[in-house]
Amino acid sequence: MGRAQGEAMAEGIGAALRFYARLAKGGEGAMAAASVPFIDTARSSVPHLVEEMAGLAEGAGIAFEEAAILNCMEEVWTFETCTSMSHGPFLLHAEQWYAGHDSVGVVIAEPDGGPAFVSPTCAGFLPAVGMNASGFAQGIDSLTASDDRIGTPRVAISRLALGAADLAGAIAAATLPGRAGGYAHFLMSGECSVVVETTATTHNAIEGADAHTNHYLADPAVPVGPASRGSKARLERARNLLENEPPSSLEDCARLLGDHDARPESICVHEDGLEGSATVFAMACDVTTGRMLVSDGSPCLARWNEFEVPGFVARNARVG
Repeated sequence: MGRAQGEAMAEGIGAALRFYARLAKGGEGAMAAASVPFIDTARSSVPHLVEEMAGLAEGAGIAFEEAAILNCMEEVWTFETCTSMSHGPFLLHAEQWYAGHDSVGVVIAEPDGGPAFVSPTCAGFLPAVGMNASGFAQGIDSLTASDDRIGTPRVAISRLALGAADLAGAIAAATLPGRAGGYAHFLMSGECSVVVETTATTHNAIEGADAHTNHYLADPAVPVGPASRGSKARLERARNLLENEPPSSLEDCARLLGDHDARPESICVHEDGLEGSATVFAMACDVTTGRMLVSDGSPCLARWNEFEVPGFVARNARVG
């Protein structure tokens, strides 16, 4: 699967590596060296995903070390990313990342050893967000805490959760011991929704959450920094939209994900400069039908494409 992804996204992966070379200002060697202990940990904890990463590199015609840099990015640099929301049967996710890494693709995976899934992703990254045929969807929001450490890279943890056999398996994957740091895994099925907030060593489950950005909503039991103004503004706006303009269709979800009415940072972000961030894609999932919409770029301007998860099994008794 990794090889097919690398082949399909080779041009975008090359462009991403050139962008990060500019961003690192000659420090690519240091980035590669910094990724080594994280990959070494992953070889023990998730060896099949290291193989997937190696396949991605082979398919794209790049060195494995370059694929490792891309998939350890959040361990090497701290960067605040993404907004997730839920309402009714819908999970909404806005993928906020470096504006200069704007090549995206959609992975439609039917692995031999697990359920199918559909995942939009920035070129070069393992799949992290998306919808799984066993009946759940996942959004990912970045988090950092004082216990960040050498461990299994965050993106590998999110890929493990996305490919899980069921929602319970996704929660178990999100809390895999030995992880490098934290994420908010916004998980939703037709039966329930739960946000699993993790640090490297702790986790909390928040049931029935409506929105999440990039600060902890539950006490993680380890020191964390204050919520940024941008994260708080996006969370407040997301909750306001869900209360006052609740979506009744995937098309409504797409409209909400293109919203700009928050300061100092909106759900749909457009920043300039080498280190500027942008909402590089967005997705809206219906967890009762397996249907999803994905924007081919910024959600306010780009074309939205429809996908269906192969073999999707609906779980319709929604309780939260």
